Formats: sequence, structure tokens, C-alpha cells
Amino acid sequence: MARSSPEPLTPKQQALRDIEDARASLARHTALAVTEWSPRAVLARSFERHTALWIGGTALAGLALVRFAWASSSAQNGASTKSTSSNRSRSLRALLIGPVIALARKSAMGYASSLFESYLRRQRQVSPNASSRTSV
Repeated sequence: MARSSPEPLTPKQQALRDIEDARASLARHTALAVTEWSPRAVLARSFERHTALWIGGTALAGLALVRFAWASSSAQNGASTKSTSSNRSRSLRALLIGPVIALARKSAMGYASSLFESYLRRQRQVSPNASSRTSV
């Protein structure tokens, strides 16, 4: 036996149904907020938006760390001879700065190439006949 129309809900049943709908909606929004505002997601968005600032801040922090390390080692080696101390500090400096410079160069080149690619894409969108002009 099929019913032609459902029975009308009592106010209590309607309130309970509304509460269940609200709970389900709250659960969806809470899950979305947890994923959007997790520390990993926030840092990833920040790095995407402010790549140059992150690179600069990291370089400054590395420089401060290296300067602090050299200042503490030079204070301990104050009584030793100058030539031995300077040779050690130069070799330490080369060991510490070499990988830092390589990493900074790699990230700077990647950032510059992405900027250049986006510039080229914009130029192609502005003038679609750009390929016919450069016929060398």
C-alpha cells in the first residue's frame, strides 16, 4: 500500500530533523576548517604567496646562525695562533656556506624561471601572433 502524501511532522519531530541537519552541516564545515587551517596547509599557502620573503628570511637566519657559531668559536680560540685559527675558520666557513649557496641558487633559479614562464604566458595571451613576428 502506497501512501499518497507523507504525514505532517509534529513540531518536535521537525525540530529534531532540523537539529540533525545542523549537526551534519557543522560536521562538514568543521572538517573543512580543520584541513584548511592545519599548520601544514597554512605554511604551504604562505610559502606559495611569499616565496621571496621565505627565502630571504631563511638566508638571514642562516647568516645569523653562522655568525653566532663563528663568534663563539673565535672567543674560545683567542689564545691560539692566528694562522691556525684563521685557516680553521676559513675551512669551516667554506663547509657551511657551500651547501647554503647551492641551495639558495637552486631555489632562486626555480623562482626566477617560474616568473619568466608566467611572463611569457601573459605575453602570448596579449599578442597571439607573437610567434609569427619572430621568424628567424
